[in-house]
Amino acid sequence: MSWTSGEVIRQLNSLLDRLGAEDLSSLPAESMGADQIALQRIVNRAQAEGLRRLRRFDGGQGYAPSGALSAKAWLRWQLNLTATTASERVAISRKLAALPKTDQALADGDISYRHAVLIAETASQLGAKFEVQAETILVDVSKEVCPWRLQRAIWNLKHCLDSDGVLSDANDVHGRRCLHLSQSLDGHYRIDGWLDAEGGAVLNTALNSVMGPRLSDDDRSGAERRADAAVEMARRQLDGGQLPEVGGQKPHLAVSVDMATLSKEPGSMAAELEWSQPIPAETARRLACDAAITPIIDGEADHTSRVVPGATRRALIARDKGCRFPGCDCPPSWTDAHHVKHWADGGPTTLDNLILLCRRHHRLVHEEGWTLELDHSRDLVAIPP
Repeated sequence: MSWTSGEVIRQLNSLLDRLGAEDLSSLPAESMGADQIALQRIVNRAQAEGLRRLRRFDGGQGYAPSGALSAKAWLRWQLNLTATTASERVAISRKLAALPKTDQALADGDISYRHAVLIAETASQLGAKFEVQAETILVDVSKEVCPWRLQRAIWNLKHCLDSDGVLSDANDVHGRRCLHLSQSLDGHYRIDGWLDAEGGAVLNTALNSVMGPRLSDDDRSGAERRADAAVEMARRQLDGGQLPEVGGQKPHLAVSVDMATLSKEPGSMAAELEWSQPIPAETARRLACDAAITPIIDGEADHTSRVVPGATRRALIARDKGCRFPGCDCPPSWTDAHHVKHWADGGPTTLDNLILLCRRHHRLVHEEGWTLELDHSRDLVAIPP
């Protein structure tokens, strides 16, 4: 008995309906693993058949009676695909006609659509240098690894077959490097850009070093930890004093603030942060905990001095050895000197009123309302707001 494609598709839909109606709560959870493997192979095979039929639809202009101008336009219209996705499908369906091993492996369910895309794109990029043996190698690898690891195998294959082309591609990527730092109307900054492989690896290595292993009480997301690490790297460069001078001065973070704001008097103005928006009083108080202060009286600048003198900070480092927040192991070079009672409120800049806090915990204490108290054994106890 021969069935039409429409009848087969109806049977497939009927079988899927039966699967969907199955009560999974009555089945052992571990049995779902075998189902995942089997269903993924079916998905791969269905996508292969879809590409085979798309190749016939495209080559025979099956879209023409509908008024569509191309198979890509028809896919966007009838399947609600994006232009990028529709274009990729048409391109891959055409390329697989010249890649019989890849086409067959996808039809057998042995590799995924994404594997097939990577192999087809590689064949297109290498052109005449892509031989039958190269396709065999990539198909065999695809059957064993995920697309990410396949991409690494492709990089090695390209280097073997066309090292000059790989170098040219790397130079092109390097030429497209960019970094955009833009400020929104509400004062926030957005970072966007591209780096070549080397530049990205350098940045990633540095960020990972600053982030260190995740602490048990660190509930920040990976993105938040990377953002904090990037700011910390910039802060250390500023603190190190090795950056080129700007306008005859070492680059530094500048805040203009009234004493009324530092004292948090009602009705006081917000502080002004250079290159940014006005900032809350508590942020200014945190920055002023351990900073160089230049009093300006009647428009005239007075002598600039450190809030925490060098000798006092050295003694503080010798005593605290690093961030004092419970459970934190950040070294002294990553910390600020925090006034337990702020100097703007009359607190003295003495060892009894100072502790070292890393930048993240310093912010917790100021902007996020945490408090620190000494227990009976003189250990710090952190109390959330």
